[in-house]
Amino acid sequence: MKTVINCFFVISGLVGAIASISLPELAFADPNQIRQVLQTKECQGCDLSRAKLSFANLRGSNLRNVNLFSADLKLADLRESNLIGAILDKADLRGADLTGADLTGAYMSETNLCGAIMPDGQKSSEGCPKTPN
Repeated sequence: MKTVINCFFVISGLVGAIASISLPELAFADPNQIRQVLQTKECQGCDLSRAKLSFANLRGSNLRNVNLFSADLKLADLRESNLIGAILDKADLRGADLTGADLTGAYMSETNLCGAIMPDGQKSSEGCPKTPN
């Protein structure tokens, strides 16, 4: 019986350790920071990773150095926004309007830009499904 109890504590300790390692990867954006950016369009350096901001009106917002890792920005209005130094890795920007946005120094590896209107006014085809020839 003592062996079973010891086994239980060892297993529960391992499960706890594994859970504590993977929990930060599951973290979502702070709801207060999401509310702040939607109300004031100002959130420099905020952590908005994994935020759900599809269809958001963020035109002219100041998102300098913001973390938008894996954020949902589908069809968001980001025209004339300051995204200098923003982390947009794995962000979903399908159909977002980035006309006039400043993306200087923004990190965009693996970002889905399919249909996004880029700062130069051109529609992006990056990340769009390929049509067969």
